[in-house]
Amino acid sequence: NNDITNNNHPPSLSLIGITLFFLLLLTTLTFSNNNGLKLFTLRHGRTHRLTGLFHLCWLLFGLSLCSTHNDHLNSNHNSKSAWATKCLLYDIILGLSGIITTLTAATSFPHKLILNRPGESGTLSHTAIVTQGEMVEHSFYQGVNLVQAIYLHWITWGVDNGVDRGGGGETGLKNVAMRFGMLMLVTFPWTVRKRFPVNSFSANWRNQHHVDHAVGNETMKSRRHNDNEKVNINTGNNGGIRVGTKKKSKYMWLINGMYRFKKWQYVFYKHVILHGLNISVAITTTSSYSSHAIHNNDTLPLPLTPQWRTFWLLLNTSYVMEFFLQSLVKRQILTQRSMIVLNTILMISASMESNVVLGQVKLEAVLISMGLNFW
Repeated sequence: NNDITNNNHPPSLSLIGITLFFLLLLTTLTFSNNNGLKLFTLRHGRTHRLTGLFHLCWLLFGLSLCSTHNDHLNSNHNSKSAWATKCLLYDIILGLSGIITTLTAATSFPHKLILNRPGESGTLSHTAIVTQGEMVEHSFYQGVNLVQAIYLHWITWGVDNGVDRGGGGETGLKNVAMRFGMLMLVTFPWTVRKRFPVNSFSANWRNQHHVDHAVGNETMKSRRHNDNEKVNINTGNNGGIRVGTKKKSKYMWLINGMYRFKKWQYVFYKHVILHGLNISVAITTTSSYSSHAIHNNDTLPLPLTPQWRTFWLLLNTSYVMEFFLQSLVKRQILTQRSMIVLNTILMISASMESNVVLGQVKLEAVLISMGLNFW
């Protein structure tokens, strides 16, 4: 529902959810026994710590925008234009900050020799470590988010594509060419996907029986955690360091189950939120998708709606928090159970707000995306 004439809508459950998430996170950072705020002031990896702090503050600023969107919108055309510009600039800075934060993590903490046991990830298991490959792969998706954000702003309100005036003949052909040209541009990053590391979700539960095939016999270190779960760190034949829990750990079933869920989350993201939505807005002919839409008293283009702003904030928060929360677990600032609770809050909140995307995506666009995926 893009109706903005009533500025007294109560906050959505998703907005309440992400507000609760940040409230719990900031409380933990401030009042934990190990003082989580000190993580941002340590000398080692200072560049990453400072960029991470900025990114956290920028996410909080985005939450304030979502919470006060009614104050930015009224019947005044200038206020709508200002809101559109503010959303665009926010999304660009958010995307750039996410890329820089991820790449500085890969350079400041280059876990090049870390090899987690199959079935474990540095973002899920408290006994595994985030690898450099995971960090670099993550930067690709941060870049995809940035390109998609610019694309959605551009194609829905940033240009006068003429669809609201019919645009037949030569003008109509130019509009169609422009739309599909923009679609090609936003899809172009996938041509270089293979240049980035690929971490398969299914490999985490399918290859467990090969867990020791590349691991040497020498055990460098073994220690027992508070939950009586042993952590093994071994040297492989190639000099890599294999870390993780024992193969029969009681937590393995939970980790594998979460990975299965994350895989289908990724499928939904790739074919619905990403390609499905991009294709749908490219082929739409509704009058709300033009530069004149922000001057309409009743509707807003998709990337300017309160629902999308909340969903986009949830998506980008989830991207970085799976790494940051596990870092807090490693530093004993956060327990593994609390980390799972916080991730669950984000997951449920994003799922509830995903209807804003489903209402805009055409089924044929999703089928096209899935068909090309297996071409």
